[in-house]
Amino acid sequence: MKQTAQKVNTKPSTEKTKLTKKWFTPLLMAVVVIALLVTAFVVNRRRNNSQSQVETPAVQLVLPADSVALPTPDYRSGNSLEAMLKIRKTHLDFTDAALSLKQISQILWAAQGINVDWGDRTAPSAKSTYPLTVFLIANKVTGLDNGEYQYIPGERTMLHQLKPIKKVDLGDSLFTLLNQSSFNKIPATLVITGNMAKMAEAYGGIPHDKEVYLEAGYTAQNVALEAESLKLGTNVSTNFDELKLKELVTVASTDTIILIMPVGIPK
Repeated sequence: MKQTAQKVNTKPSTEKTKLTKKWFTPLLMAVVVIALLVTAFVVNRRRNNSQSQVETPAVQLVLPADSVALPTPDYRSGNSLEAMLKIRKTHLDFTDAALSLKQISQILWAAQGINVDWGDRTAPSAKSTYPLTVFLIANKVTGLDNGEYQYIPGERTMLHQLKPIKKVDLGDSLFTLLNQSSFNKIPATLVITGNMAKMAEAYGGIPHDKEVYLEAGYTAQNVALEAESLKLGTNVSTNFDELKLKELVTVASTDTIILIMPVGIPK
């Protein structure tokens, strides 16, 4: 009787084992097929990416032979960000002392410099569009002829150079046009422009001017904090006639002059 009972008790277990074996093989085959399909997809995608990189190499920016290579910016200082925020202020009066090329290098890098190896910049940009251009009006910068320069940060890699636009003294003309004491005998001025169409294109043709203005604000704050760190000063001016200013400084016809910033040694 005991042996009969044991046979009855083991029957459900045997049926369960057979059922498991029945479904295990198809399930295993399905997993293998899915794994093969995923592997094929990944390999094909990598091959396509590799081919596209070969077929469409990165465009190299060609600069004039007289472009100015700026000193490598410093990425550390004895000043903390909190300390600079604490002392940041709007400076309106400056001495007429010259600035060094190193100081200008730091200011420009803070404005729109490359800060990672894939081309991101010190100021955030919506959809990585980078619609801003920074121009330098040099009136008294050691190592630079007086005139207008365009800052070239680079694309995927840092260039950190100045492209000469025109070598002519613009200091007095700029002061006369603006009629603001901050620009009287100022050694350097930043002119920041924005390409609204470029940002709209990044949003599928829908205008997003506010993103460009926001980025200009980030850039201005970067410059202000860097200036304080260098014991320099600056302020932001939007009080100008853009059409007349465009007659004095050379900017792209597609660009809007958003703001200008005098940079010098505070009195």
